Amino acid sequence: MSAVEGLAPSSSLLSRLKWLWRALVGDPTALAAAIWLLIVVAGIVAFNLGAFSGGRIDLKARNLPPFDISFGWKLWLGADALGRPLLARLAEAASASIGIALAAVLTSLAGGLVLGMVAGYSGGHIGNLIMRVSDIVMGFPTLLVALVGLYLFGPSVTNLILVLAITRMPAYIRVARAEVLEVRERLFVDASRVFGAGPLWILRNHILPIVAPTMLTLASVNVAMVMLFESGLSYLGLGIQPPAVSWGLMVAQGQGYLATAWWLACFPGLAVMLTTMSFNLLANWFRIVNDPTQRWRLTSRKRTP
Repeated sequence: MSAVEGLAPSSSLLSRLKWLWRALVGDPTALAAAIWLLIVVAGIVAFNLGAFSGGRIDLKARNLPPFDISFGWKLWLGADALGRPLLARLAEAASASIGIALAAVLTSLAGGLVLGMVAGYSGGHIGNLIMRVSDIVMGFPTLLVALVGLYLFGPSVTNLILVLAITRMPAYIRVARAEVLEVRERLFVDASRVFGAGPLWILRNHILPIVAPTMLTLASVNVAMVMLFESGLSYLGLGIQPPAVSWGLMVAQGQGYLATAWWLACFPGLAVMLTTMSFNLLANWFRIVNDPTQRWRLTSRKRTP
């Protein structure tokens, strides 16, 4: 048995989870990224369960510096210009920023996967039409399309998700089409056609399982990109609108206090940087995990039992 074959996951769910855990521990950077994302998710869950409120105003604590626990542990990251706890507002903003990014990515993934598989399998005029429309959308910068769309239709959460999803969808269409063009020529697909299988059955049972890992890897990378776009749009005033809050909006609101209260803009900016970097690191780890020829890299370091 070769080293790569020995790293292959078992078919059972429990064995696969154990294998994934060993692979994650074998990559310290991916493990650190996963820990950070777990911290962010824990903050989002705590906020939504009512553990703390980001809208509570305490003028006595306005612009309170971080790591001062004289007003309680909820203000240990400081407070903003209205005395609202920065920790709670960061958790509330994380819920909006990550929620919008995930919703936009899932929407673009679903639409791009379906359109790309149709364009790749059917071809002809339908496939050409899908690809030409995709090329037109890709011809415009994402941020420019988002700015124009939100200016015309208004800066709402729904419009923000739709604009970001549409601008990212061509990437999924092109990747899915390229994968389908290669897979549809394999012998097992030809055998299914001979035995009378229809296009939908072949796409669902033969092609989708092969295309899905590549599409999921692309989606995990796009989460970080969409988060950056959302933060930029919120910073410019076309994304999340007050009284709601996102990390980009917090940076915009805190930039006027950089000389006196640097933490108001620094902490949400740091949260954006760490979260996007963590998504990128985990996307790279996921790509290696799903590549049988690269899995040895995850467990190449010697570990003590």
